[in-house]
Amino acid sequence: MSLPLIFILIICGILTNLMSAIFGIGGGVLMVPILYTLFPTFPIQMIAATSLTIVIGSALINLIHFYKQKIPVSMKSILFWSAGMIIGVQLGFEISFYLSDWIIIAVFVSTLTFLALKIILNKQQIKNKNIISDDRLKGAGLCLFGGAVAGMTGIGGGSIMAPLLGQLRSVKPEQIAPYTNYMMVIGGLGSLYGYLAKTPNFQVDYAWQVGYVNFSVVAVVVLSSFIMSAVSMKIRGILNPALARKLLGIILLSIAGYMLIIHLIK
Repeated sequence: MSLPLIFILIICGILTNLMSAIFGIGGGVLMVPILYTLFPTFPIQMIAATSLTIVIGSALINLIHFYKQKIPVSMKSILFWSAGMIIGVQLGFEISFYLSDWIIIAVFVSTLTFLALKIILNKQQIKNKNIISDDRLKGAGLCLFGGAVAGMTGIGGGSIMAPLLGQLRSVKPEQIAPYTNYMMVIGGLGSLYGYLAKTPNFQVDYAWQVGYVNFSVVAVVVLSSFIMSAVSMKIRGILNPALARKLLGIILLSIAGYMLIIHLIK
């Protein structure tokens, strides 16, 4: 890889960790359009697989900080929702091989646009303190849907799960990021085999590639994400939650528009 490309990937790692720590989204929503732009010859499945692997690495880094902060979460809910996400991601990944790129891009853009408008227009609801059993079932269904979109497009799940989990009565705003980061790791690892086991027709010269995952790109982005993690947590501590929600909606809407434009002019 060239030095300018490495520099761009380092910036991506910094932004990925920042978004994951503050908004609870893994950065796949950012990495997919960037990889799509930087590597236009990559199959869409390789972009999705590489993006999801980056998301797992960044989420693992954040979980270390969330554990130190002792933010309460329900492990039963995490496992329940992660199971739905794993099934959904695998289904989405397999379905992606039967769909054209423009359909996958359409799913990406329409999903982000819907979630962005929902975040911007909806008022934040008061959350109950106790975990509600109905929320586990409802959350599992939402995660199944979100996982399918993530596996199909490589969004990573967090950008979908964060606004979806925000609709559950049992999840407080400060718990969204820990929940989604846990799920990104568990769900991502549970789905990574599908990406690694398949052999693509496309191979990148002078790159560490296993299946559909380009680990050369992953290594640069995750390392820079690790360096940024402490700063991201400090910013998370001082940012107003209501402002963070509005910023998340604007970011998702902007990325949806960008992805649509570059696909139309490609």
